[in-house]
Amino acid sequence: MSIEQLKELFGTQEAILELVQLEGGELALRNADSENSPLVTIQFNDEIKALLGDQMPVIAQHMIQAALFALLEKQSNEWHAEVVDEKPQYFS
Repeated sequence: MSIEQLKELFGTQEAILELVQLEGGELALRNADSENSPLVTIQFNDEIKALLGDQMPVIAQHMIQAALFALLEKQSNEWHAEVVDEKPQYFS
C-alpha cells in the first residue's frame, strides 16, 4: 500500500479516526469526516462481550492500533528496501 492509497483511504494525511459502537453492537473504526463505510469493524461474540465487559472498546482500540502499526511498519520497510541487481564481487 502506497502513501497515495493511504491518502485515498483516509481522505488526508491528517485523518481523524473514531472508534464507535454501531447499533448492532459492532465496533467500527471510521474516518470522522467521511460518510463512507467503516474502515474496520470488530464484532465480539456474546461470551467475549461478557468476559470483557466495559473493557471491550479498549481491547478493540488496542487491536486497531496494532493493525495500524503493522501497516505503517510494512510501508516503512518498503520505503527503506534497497534493490541491488548486481553480481557480488566476492562470495563468502
